[in-house]
Amino acid sequence: MSLKNKIFDGVAWNAIGLVIDNGLSILVKLILARLLLPEDFGIIGFAFVFIGLVEVFGDLGMSAALIQRKNENLKPIDYDTAYWAGLVWGLVLFTMLSFVVSPIAADFFNESILISIIPVLSITLLLRPLWAVHVINITRELDFKRIVVPRNISKIFASVIAVLMALMGFGVWSLVFQSVVSEFLVVFIYLYVSTWRPKMRFSKDSMKNIFGFGLYTTGTKIFNYLTGNFDYLLIGKLLGASPLGNYTLGYTVTYLVRSKIMEVINKVFYPVYSKVQDNLVTVKRYYLKVIKYNCIIIYPMMIGIILLAEPLVLIGLGEKWREAIVPMQIMAAAGLVHLLTSSNTVLLRGIGKPKLELIFSVIKTLGVNIPLVTVGVIYYGIIGAATGLLIAKIIIFFINSFTLQKVAGIKFSEIFMNAGSLFVITLITSILSIFINNNMLLIILFILYLVVQIRISYKDVIQLWDMYRNRKTTVLTLDNEC
Repeated sequence: MSLKNKIFDGVAWNAIGLVIDNGLSILVKLILARLLLPEDFGIIGFAFVFIGLVEVFGDLGMSAALIQRKNENLKPIDYDTAYWAGLVWGLVLFTMLSFVVSPIAADFFNESILISIIPVLSITLLLRPLWAVHVINITRELDFKRIVVPRNISKIFASVIAVLMALMGFGVWSLVFQSVVSEFLVVFIYLYVSTWRPKMRFSKDSMKNIFGFGLYTTGTKIFNYLTGNFDYLLIGKLLGASPLGNYTLGYTVTYLVRSKIMEVINKVFYPVYSKVQDNLVTVKRYYLKVIKYNCIIIYPMMIGIILLAEPLVLIGLGEKWREAIVPMQIMAAAGLVHLLTSSNTVLLRGIGKPKLELIFSVIKTLGVNIPLVTVGVIYYGIIGAATGLLIAKIIIFFINSFTLQKVAGIKFSEIFMNAGSLFVITLITSILSIFINNNMLLIILFILYLVVQIRISYKDVIQLWDMYRNRKTTVLTLDNEC
């Protein structure tokens, strides 16, 4: 099967997984939001602030290192080393969270229940190493069907458990067990679908080589985590559980939609970038396609949130979630900007430049995100936090553009021309929505936007469909793919 065929099959299966996973996640979160209170979502947000920070160190970047490595430089013992190192490290992290971090978190947020919640959620750190290397093997083969199906099965079952627990009055624990049950099931399913089995051996040289690459990747994850969660930490500490719950809902809806769709493409293209890392012309061609198709798919969703968030939230979830509306709209606007250079870190890692990826993450976290979000929260609460994120995305866009030009020869003008018309009509629609207060007029505006957007992107969608339809009958060389 050619690389082109594997790419399209990978995108197709990840898209199927996205529809099920993302649709299910949104549906379950809306059901739970209806059954639970903002405070419940705020408490689980408290827990994940600290758990997420420890999870950054989950596999020490070993997964990324094994996926990125060329076939001739990868040995079977590398997988075994990563597996056993991951198990030991997972036990260390679980112990740390259960006995050190949980009391600190409970004291920091003044929520004693975190002493019980965090150890239970930390069980996922013990389970994850049991399937991580299996997924690495499957990812390198670009056989994403065997990744998507197990995850969807486990999440469907876990979601049913969470809703039943919420109906039975378990409150925040329904959210806790949703995560743990999903992780528990996926271990057994991946053991079934994967043919790889670990052997009792360990190599110091393998560990050194893997960790050398993974060190930079882990550093990048730390700063990316701070970028994505510092607002949670600050809001939770200064404003409390209920404001954090409202902010979490707004962030979850906008980020979940955007990140899950981007994940479909990025999961496929990270190993692809690794395979073609020596051909920057091909890397550039792939990258611009990724950005454009992300914009075609995600922009209408973000615009829908900007225009229709108020009626959807009030009708679907109730008055108790009103404070989530404006932050949700602002963060959807931030997503519009983010998409223009959304996959640059995946590109940098894929072409073997994890150190540059780390430097970039440090700059955007310490120099842009944290200062803007801090000022926003202190002076304007959760609306200020969302506004800080929007301004940060605009600044980071220009930093991204500069980095891409230096590394891969991708110019700002090429990025903008690649999806410029889509961005312009999206920007105009967003601005017009500010001056319209009537829900019916907003619906009409959204329909008009969809018509124009479809007209602009029609040829690209048809081209993508033709390429997918003909993927098994047309064999292209690497230079002609996509």
